[in-house]
Amino acid sequence: MSKEPESKTFPPKTESAAPHNPFSAFDPMAAWTASQATWQKMMTDTITRAQSWADEYASIEAQMYGRALQAVDTWAQLARDSIHYSQQLSIQARKLSFEAARKAGIGA
Repeated sequence: MSKEPESKTFPPKTESAAPHNPFSAFDPMAAWTASQATWQKMMTDTITRAQSWADEYASIEAQMYGRALQAVDTWAQLARDSIHYSQQLSIQARKLSFEAARKAGIGA
């Protein structure tokens, strides 16, 4: 066996001026400012949507109260009509009973 010196090729070493820092792109103050801006926008949008919903609810609520008052007025009219009808029936019943009594010869 022959012993030949093994030749290995290695890439040339290049030294960087500064070591690689994986956190160099992270700026905590910029992240804080961005998160605060996002939070502010989210809260503004939420308040706007809540105000819009409250306005819509107020409109629906006004319609509901109007319909409830209309229903009460309708019920009151029905109650009045019912009482008036009862009065008419009572008057008619009284007339018919006296007419029937006269026809039967009672009190004549």
